[in-house]
Amino acid sequence: MTKTVVSGHACKHFAVHPPPMRSVSFGELAQQLIDVWISRDDIKDPRSLYQGIRERLATNMVLAVIDFPVGRLSEFQVDVVRDYSIPTSYEDVPELLKTRLPLLPRGHLHPSVEKAIATRRPSLIAETVYHGDLQTNFEMLALPHQLEKPGVDWCLVFGVIHYLLKSAPLRKDLDDIDLVILQLLREGLQMRQIGLRVELSPRTVEHRVERLKRLANARTLHDLVARSL
Repeated sequence: MTKTVVSGHACKHFAVHPPPMRSVSFGELAQQLIDVWISRDDIKDPRSLYQGIRERLATNMVLAVIDFPVGRLSEFQVDVVRDYSIPTSYEDVPELLKTRLPLLPRGHLHPSVEKAIATRRPSLIAETVYHGDLQTNFEMLALPHQLEKPGVDWCLVFGVIHYLLKSAPLRKDLDDIDLVILQLLREGLQMRQIGLRVELSPRTVEHRVERLKRLANARTLHDLVARSL
């Protein structure tokens, strides 16, 4: 938007920018959804439930609707309204997200979604799941249709993915110094600081870190820390 100010014979134009929109947390949006769900006796269309938050979702959030014939949950379909869209170098992430939020491998619904549908009550969970060497930490809210009626039933699923990490099971025969080095790396200490703690030279610590990177198939120091979690 442009605002014009006239002063004497001078006419000045300057841009007026709207204030940046404050980022909204998963907890705030989830509470807003629950408040709407509670305040209305029978929400016939899930779109009327999520329309107030759809444009406020962050790139690490997922919004989907589960549709299924009443009494036949096994015949469900997933309509993804908003998908996770943070770029990543992990090639298997897109498929993983489709099967994890709100699904499990082999096409089963997550137990929290099934619980919400069975009880006709909201279900909120926080969980870390593993798919091969990739771990996903997320929170998920399931809001079912309040009343079971003939026809098509539904359940709204809203989730946030806090992180995606490659993990690698390190050998169990690591010595105590290796374990201490890994822990201090997680705490953000530098090689020199770690050396003082374990009474080794920074160069020796570096050699041990390089060995740990090879064991974990890690490309960088940050990758090693992530894979060791």
